[in-house]
Amino acid sequence: MKVLVVGGGIIGCATAYELAKAGCRVSLFERSTPGAEASSAAAGLLAALGESNDTDFARLALASWRLYPDVVRELEERTRMDVEYVTRGTIYPMSATGTRRDAEVWAVNKEFGVEALEGAEVHALEPALSPKIRHAIFVKGDHWLNNQRLVLAYAQAAAAVGVELNTGVNVSRLVVEGGKIRALVTEGERVEGDAVVLAAGAWSGELMATLGVPLRIEPRRGQMLALAHVPPILTHCIHGEAYMAPRPSGELIIGATVERAGFQRAVTAEGIAGLLRAAIELVPSLRELPIARTWCGFRPWAPDSLPVLGPWPGIDGLFVATGHFRNGILLAPITARLLTEWITGKALSLEVPDFLPDRFVRRRQG
Repeated sequence: MKVLVVGGGIIGCATAYELAKAGCRVSLFERSTPGAEASSAAAGLLAALGESNDTDFARLALASWRLYPDVVRELEERTRMDVEYVTRGTIYPMSATGTRRDAEVWAVNKEFGVEALEGAEVHALEPALSPKIRHAIFVKGDHWLNNQRLVLAYAQAAAAVGVELNTGVNVSRLVVEGGKIRALVTEGERVEGDAVVLAAGAWSGELMATLGVPLRIEPRRGQMLALAHVPPILTHCIHGEAYMAPRPSGELIIGATVERAGFQRAVTAEGIAGLLRAAIELVPSLRELPIARTWCGFRPWAPDSLPVLGPWPGIDGLFVATGHFRNGILLAPITARLLTEWITGKALSLEVPDFLPDRFVRRRQG
């Protein structure tokens, strides 16, 4: 079976890799370079706990989080690339009531090692935190990694198992004939395949529009910055109004804005100032660190803020994997596994009815 993957972000590269391992012939098409958009507008946080652990999204996130240790090991063995996988946990500054309430909710899942911190316990764990922070939750099971390196590792691993990587190539439309996906068109050339995976992030809706099919996926701009972090001030990830992730390579990643700005590619004074203000309020000594770089990317957002995963109804061979919004890095392994199972006809390892693209078709018909 020949599968065409549109999009070379974390979702596209991970899916292409898993499909090739399953025996498919895979060609991937990326308009820029791997991980250039939403996959770069992230800090690589692998935090699976949320306000509720009893939702389909929570189950999806937990399933993907459980896959990560083996994924990292496999990619590093195959590519010899260090993705800077860190397992030291995250500190969430809280109010006194919020700390007790959220700790009780999160502690239901014993895998994550949730602990409520009070007073001196907070600063014993992370001395650089502001003395104003007297209550926090520590989630030892929160991990993080270098998302840019992860995408490149997936791309390199995909190429090693036979995926044809076509970068700098823009897919202009999809071709459906007789109710089945037949091909895609790129720069005037028709490329045929047995199945297509649409993993084009915030641009997925534009490509579906070439079929006369509405898929409302909008961009949400995320601005980020990195501070030079040698010697390191922080040991753990900190997650308050801004999040901070210390990387072994010597940067402290701070993010991220969520803006409805269309495809306006800009790092703004207001965006960066807001992130710095929130970070310095949590960790005052950061004000002395130099800014190493700033950047932005476009995250794919669906109207219900949930991923769109699975076969498109009424078009045989067309599969969608988009709308991951702020969770693309976390959800990449389980997304790749599920898409591979759908396309190769295997039983799904996790039922995901809430994420099927059918929900948009039903709404339109209704």
